[in-house]
Formats: sequence, structure tokens, C-alpha cells
Amino acid sequence: MKKVDVLLLTKDEGTAAAAQSALSSSALGASASICEDMGELRTHLSKPGGGPPFDIVVVDIDTNPEHVLYELGKAVTSNPQTRFVVLSKDFDEKLVLQAMQVGARHFLRKSSIASELDKVIEHLIVQEAQSPTHLGDVISVLSCSGGSGVTTVAVNLAAEMQIATSKSVLVADLDPHYGSVASYLGMKGNYGIGHILSREGPIDRNVIESTMLTYMEGLDVLLSPATAQADQGQPMNYRNLLKVLAACRESHRYVILDAPRLPAQTVADLASVSRVAIIVFQLTVRDVTFAGSLIKCLMENGMAREQIVPLANRVGRRGPLLRLADSERAIGSNSLVRIRSDWGKAMKSINHGQPLAQMARRSRLRRDFRKLAARIQQMTANGDSQG
Repeated sequence: MKKVDVLLLTKDEGTAAAAQSALSSSALGASASICEDMGELRTHLSKPGGGPPFDIVVVDIDTNPEHVLYELGKAVTSNPQTRFVVLSKDFDEKLVLQAMQVGARHFLRKSSIASELDKVIEHLIVQEAQSPTHLGDVISVLSCSGGSGVTTVAVNLAAEMQIATSKSVLVADLDPHYGSVASYLGMKGNYGIGHILSREGPIDRNVIESTMLTYMEGLDVLLSPATAQADQGQPMNYRNLLKVLAACRESHRYVILDAPRLPAQTVADLASVSRVAIIVFQLTVRDVTFAGSLIKCLMENGMAREQIVPLANRVGRRGPLLRLADSERAIGSNSLVRIRSDWGKAMKSINHGQPLAQMARRSRLRRDFRKLAARIQQMTANGDSQG
């Protein structure tokens, strides 16, 4: 068996010592890296562009069980390739159920660390090796203002990613007010993501595949409640969003979210699960200021700077309120993506309900989106995420 990398979250020196002793004296020959809070744990788990840094994460929940389990749920969703074990001094049925619901693989009493921890870890490693799961990447497209063109970016990125990779791509419209993805692609349907978010039962890939609409081979769509006929007026239960995205990742290689106007907690949740976040803004003082704040928010919730792509949309040759160089300095990035302003080609694409790849294949505007897709493909080029 290969060397097992273990990460232990605990503030209890006795628990840390017991775990280290159990691991070092077992056949695993492992040792644990120690962290003391969830922020430190997220930092350890974040490794842009590479594979999982830890096989097993052992989490002591005794300091604040409810809060730690809530945060653990986000960590599980954003690191499906890592197995999580919960530690507690008590074996409370309610806590066990909560731990299983957020995705922990095992619940262990602290009094059993010496006799059982190594066996639990070995079992999880062997079990996962026998049944690998391939999971896709979430790409969140966030906006800095209404009308910044986030839907145009999401739809055309999705089309270009599918063409470039021949992999399955899903566009999910998280805007409950306008549902612009359906309008852009000329699609109609009864149900969409609002229907799935409101489910009380299990949410799995079968639910996703039975609800989505197919625009073309390899490119599927989950409609907003604003455009799904049976979902109109359906509130967006964002508390289920991470569960829905976990199921989407099982069914599609890329999950691209058209995500404008989201609550702050939902943006934080997306930071925990997104492989890449694209921030769409125009060259105005307001948009650039908001883009800087959004980057800060994403980083505070676990994303690395290298995972965030600021995108200046509708950039003209002359007359912008801010220059690109000024915007880069304001945001703190020297790697802005630029999408040119071409109102004619963009409107032609929208009016015909087709992405630029179909409606304006040779246009310079389409060329910008091909470059964006190439960059995103490179950022996710380590292959399918494995759980």
C-alpha cells in the first residue's frame, strides 16, 4: 500500500498525540499533519492545478459540533477525492447522522483511536481504490453588475469547452429573476434547477439527467425558475446547492454556473466547490471596485488567487471609463482576460438563439471566447477529479 497522507484537525494535544501514535505504530507507517481550525484546514486542502494533497482528513468536532460539521460539509463537497473521518468523545446518534449527511465516511470515538484509527483508514483506502468515481469541475461565472454580460460569457464558454474537449458540459442558470440562458439559447422546458433545489429526497445524477434539457450533443442546460414553466415562482433553496452541484459533477465533466445576484453565503459556498471562478465586469469604477471585493470574498472562503479569473467584458478600442492597466492595478491582477465589444455579432448570436461558435464562427469575438476556453481547459488540465 502506498504511503497515506493524513490531515488531522484538532486543538486537543491528547487527541493529536493518540492519533500520531496509532498511525506511526501501524502497518500504514503514516504520520498526520496537524491544523487547529477550519480556515487552516481549507488552506491545507487547497492545491490549484494538482491532485489531492491528503488521502484522509480526520476532524475533531468537540470544540463546536454544529459549526464544525457545517463547515465540514463544504470541505467534503469541494474535496470529493478526500475521505473524511469524524472524531468525538461522545457517540451521539444525532451527531453521527449529521456527520453522515455532510459526507463523512466514518464516525470514531476518541477512546477508540488507539485500537481502530489505523483500521478505519486502511478500510477507506482499500474501499476507494476498488470503486473510483470520476467527478467534473465546477466553473462559476459571477457578475459585478446587472447587464455585465455574464450569461453571454457562461453560454459561449460552455459551447467552446464542449467543442475543444468533446466532454459533457452542463450550464446551470442560477438567476431566479431573468433566466437569460434559456432566452440566449431559445430553449423552453417545464423544470429546472429550482425544482431540484427544492427536493426533499435524494439528489443524484439521475435527478440531474431527468431534469436537464439538451441543447446539442454534449451541451446540457438546467433552466432558471424564471423560464422553467412549472417552476415559475419557485424560490431558490440555495441551502441544497452544494448537494446539487455534487450530483452535477457526477454527470458532467464541466459544470458552468451562470451566477449573478447571489446571496453572500451562496457565493461563499461556491468558493468551496468551484475549481475556477470567473468574475465578469465592465470597465467602470463601480464594477472594478466590486470585482476587487468579490475576489477578496472568494479568497477568504478558501479559493486561491490562481483559481480566480477577472474578465473585462465589452472592451472597446476607445472611450472606456477606465483603462485596462488601471483596472489591473485596482484589482491587483496583471492577468485580466479581455473580451472585445462587438455588439453586432453578440446580438446576432442572441437573436438566433445560438452561441457564437455556430452563429459567428470566424468572428474576433468568438476568437476571444476560444482563448478563454483554452485558459480554463489549461487550469483544469489534470484530468477528471477523482473521489
